[in-house]
Amino acid sequence: MFYRIPTFVICLLVFVQVLFAQDFHTIDSTIEKQIQQHKVSGAVAMIIHKNKVVFDKAYGYADYANQQPMTTESIFRIASQTKAIVSVAFLQLVEAGKIGLDESVEKYIPAFQSQQVAVVEKDSIKLVAKNRSITIRDLLSHQSGISSSDEYPKLKKLFAQYQLDRPLNTAFNSLEEEVNQIAKMPLAHQPGDRFSYGLSTNVIGRLIEIVSGESLDNYLVKHIFTPLQMKDTYFYLPKEKQSRLVKVYMNKKADSLLEVTADIYPINYPNAENKGYYSAIGGLVSTTHDYAKFLTCLLADGIYSKNKKLLKKETIDGFTSNQLGEKTFIFGGMKSLNNFGLGVGLTTKQGIILNNASEGSFFWGGAFNTAYMVDKKRNLITLFYFQRVPFDLPPVLSGLEKQTIRAIDQQK
Repeated sequence: MFYRIPTFVICLLVFVQVLFAQDFHTIDSTIEKQIQQHKVSGAVAMIIHKNKVVFDKAYGYADYANQQPMTTESIFRIASQTKAIVSVAFLQLVEAGKIGLDESVEKYIPAFQSQQVAVVEKDSIKLVAKNRSITIRDLLSHQSGISSSDEYPKLKKLFAQYQLDRPLNTAFNSLEEEVNQIAKMPLAHQPGDRFSYGLSTNVIGRLIEIVSGESLDNYLVKHIFTPLQMKDTYFYLPKEKQSRLVKVYMNKKADSLLEVTADIYPINYPNAENKGYYSAIGGLVSTTHDYAKFLTCLLADGIYSKNKKLLKKETIDGFTSNQLGEKTFIFGGMKSLNNFGLGVGLTTKQGIILNNASEGSFFWGGAFNTAYMVDKKRNLITLFYFQRVPFDLPPVLSGLEKQTIRAIDQQK
């Protein structure tokens, strides 16, 4: 039976929708200011609250020179947001009983058995024996001692010696080749001593290949992307989607943008021919819509279509539980107020001040200035994607998260 909805009810519904949209006006002004100041060419913002998309908007241009508008289907280099996907994929194998979190990496990759530790003494580097083996848990929580030249500038020559100083390690033809090289290089510190960001997740990616018998690419397609219908997430874009890849920019001057080209940085890797190398630390591209499917599944305790599960709730609880004890994660030599799980940053009581997220919220971002945040208590997901270098927009990104939370809380 058909019931006519009174006109005043329709008007009320429209008013409520407009009012809700207006609550996010500070997000519009913040992003538009970045565009007007020529910090970025464009952006995409997406907010999901209580399982509903409440904000989904594109700004500016994906290609500034050709005036190609940004869209909510634009494809971004998500860089280190790759790590969470790879970590979840690995935890599927842990859940299946095929590998254990507290097993040693050398059990699966014997080359790590003879690895030493580099100790800087004045102007020289001394090599000492490891106190213990690296565990899988160390790798997932970035406490292995496998780091990067950015985090350890005093070891830059050592990273260069082992060809582990190149962006996205384009020198290698496979993860196997790269990880064998990682195993040869001395560690930056003793396993478990501290958090140090770097190449650990590439070892996790290689372990996925060893344990599953599949390439990392094939494993992710079969066990993550296809189940979640993530149709725009790739290591290497098919030709028909390459035009949707957003250009990367930097400030040329105060009033103009400079497109980052391959001679400045190896920016074109998503459009390269698939040579069989899959960077687990940062090689994926995706859309906000695709990555939102992944985060929505995690927020729903691993459940997706028709009660199918990507992971069990207990596994996700471990993924989002503090692995650092009293330590915090360290990034760019700076100590954070937050700690870290098995592949994601975690908001602490002290860290709430950064964006007002609830304690226990999980988050991370990518080197080209993309970011996501999942606030479980608020049932809230935010994604804010830019494409620029250097990685200097975290204050803007955390500000956008704070503005979102303020708007959401005002709805109560």
